[in-house]
Amino acid sequence: MLTRFSGAYDYTLDDRGRVPIPPAFRDALKAGAYIGAGADQCIHVYTLEEFERQAAIFDALPEGDPIAEDARRDFYSTFWPVQLDGQGRVNLRDDLAARAGISQGSREVKVVGVGRRIEIWNAAVYEEREAARKRARAEIAASGFAAAAASSGGGA
Repeated sequence: MLTRFSGAYDYTLDDRGRVPIPPAFRDALKAGAYIGAGADQCIHVYTLEEFERQAAIFDALPEGDPIAEDARRDFYSTFWPVQLDGQGRVNLRDDLAARAGISQGSREVKVVGVGRRIEIWNAAVYEEREAARKRARAEIAASGFAAAAASSGGGA
C-alpha cells in the first residue's frame, strides 16, 4: 500500500530528544519506521515499505564502483530502525538532531509530510526556506503576469 504524507505541523523537542509524529501519520508507522539524515538540513522518516524501496535503489548500484559504494555507505550509515513510543513520538539521536540544527537550545521543530516521506526540520530553518520559496513564487508569478500582459497588448 502506497502511503502519502502531507501537511506541516509544529512541535517541540522534549528534554529526552523525542519529537511527536502527527496523529494523521502514526498509523502508517505503527509497524516501525526508518529515520536518518536527509539531503537538506532535515531528518527523513520512512515507512518500512518506503525504506525498502529506497534501499533497493542503492542496492542496484554497481558493486565496487567507488561513487556507488560511497552513496550506499552514506545511505545505510545514516538510517536506523525506530518504533513510535506509546505517545506517538520518535527519539532523535543527538548526532542526527545536531546535523539538522535541532538541539536543546533550538527545540522548535516542524514535521512536514512530503509525499512518501516525513521530514523533521529545525522550525526556524524551515520558516527561512519557506519565506525564500514564497519570494521565488511571487517573482515567478509577477514575471509571468508581466509577460502575459505584454503578449496580449495590455499593460501591467
